Amino acid sequence: MKLQRILLWLLMGVGCQPLLAQQTPNQSDREKVGLIGPVATVKVESTYFKFQNDKFIESERELREESKYDKLGKLIHQKKIPIYGDPAPCHLQYKYDDKHRETQMYCVKATHERILEKYTYEEDRFGNWIKRSAWVYDTDGFRLQWILYRTITYFD
Repeated sequence: MKLQRILLWLLMGVGCQPLLAQQTPNQSDREKVGLIGPVATVKVESTYFKFQNDKFIESERELREESKYDKLGKLIHQKKIPIYGDPAPCHLQYKYDDKHRETQMYCVKATHERILEKYTYEEDRFGNWIKRSAWVYDTDGFRLQWILYRTITYFD
């Protein structure tokens, strides 16, 4: 459970908003966080996987963040649910795809580095991600660890 809290803490610190999205003064708040199209609300929920009855079971969804935008893309309300956990025991670095989304989180200690998580995404028709899956290394390769779901509503 402690590892899950650490992973979720790390995720909320860096995982929900694109860190390298190009920003210009004329961009709306919605565009600055990498959303595409007439997005009205974004709800981020997370799950984790626990080993039970000889298989991995996905937990119930937990609300982590909710953002609302007006028709011009200005952020009008944001609610973030804090997640508590210990800081990472190493220097974390990330790799990104061409849409500025994290694809890997890895730990760097001196000259050694190892991949902690890999991320895959599912997108809606506008190209915004609505499902983010995190994979962690296990003895047989990478296995699914947790999923973030984003529910995005659009203006008509």
